[in-house]
Amino acid sequence: MTVSRLLKSSIAAAATLFWAGCAQAATFDLTLTGVAAAGHYSSQDIGATHYDQWVLSLSGLDAMSAITVHQGDMINATITLDMPFTIPASQQLTSFALVLGGSAFPGLSTASSGSTAFFNAGSPVIDGAESVLTSSQLDNAVDFFPPNNGPITFDSVISTFTITDLSLPATLDYSLLTYTLFSPSTAGVPEPAAWTMMLIGFGGLGAMVRSRRRATIA
Repeated sequence: MTVSRLLKSSIAAAATLFWAGCAQAATFDLTLTGVAAAGHYSSQDIGATHYDQWVLSLSGLDAMSAITVHQGDMINATITLDMPFTIPASQQLTSFALVLGGSAFPGLSTASSGSTAFFNAGSPVIDGAESVLTSSQLDNAVDFFPPNNGPITFDSVISTFTITDLSLPATLDYSLLTYTLFSPSTAGVPEPAAWTMMLIGFGGLGAMVRSRRRATIA
């Protein structure tokens, strides 16, 4: 009788784990906004390559509206700017990303796969798809190479992606838009890992932007 009860308990536990693993992934619809003129510009040289960067802190995801995501979840983000904004042309590569992070985001590797579509006055401008590996944040990034990476003027972006690697649940409470321009150099076109590592640093940059905003409000 005891063996029978143990067997039933084991079967029930296995069934519970099976159905938990088959749980429906969640879909999060985010509506984010930004003031184009509030973006922060910077530039730096790493090795023989010059990088021009722009970072804009977005509204619509904060401590009061934070979301907790898991591997397999999908994020549909619509980003609207207050006025048209132009990403300048680059001669080597233009990298653009929506970055989602959290003040208590676990320090772990993440990956996502999705698409990015740009619009201006409701008309499609350009789109692309990219898979991104990063750490301590979620990125949906797209990169453009010559000859199709001329100036991109847009006032809204739709960023849709699935979280393909996230070992622990993560709470998201801030969002950023970023772009990086790569200038010609003797090093040639950088490997994707080079600009991915740079994007990883935007998590800390986001915290800095939020701190400045809190100080301004105070």
